[in-house]
Amino acid sequence: MYGVPSESVRGAHAHRECSQLLVCTAGAVSCLVDDGSTRDEVRLESPHVGLHVPPMIWGTQWRYTRDGVLLVLASHPYDAADYIRDYEEFLGELGRPE
Repeated sequence: MYGVPSESVRGAHAHRECSQLLVCTAGAVSCLVDDGSTRDEVRLESPHVGLHVPPMIWGTQWRYTRDGVLLVLASHPYDAADYIRDYEEFLGELGRPE
């Protein structure tokens, strides 16, 4: 992803089976990772560091710098059925109260 305005949000979903590796190849981006109990923010600002996002982790990216480029490597080909785009549904699939 590139050319993302700083105030824009990308991601905001979880995958049922797909793992992802996020690498900011230029600039910087903030990443939220949420397992349904704990949320952490990770700032990616070096191509030497990647963030592994396993299945069933809610991921959101925002605060892109003007020159930010985020490379996302996925373990599976695109499958719309693998996405959970509603946070309450995500919590329900984890067996946590909504």
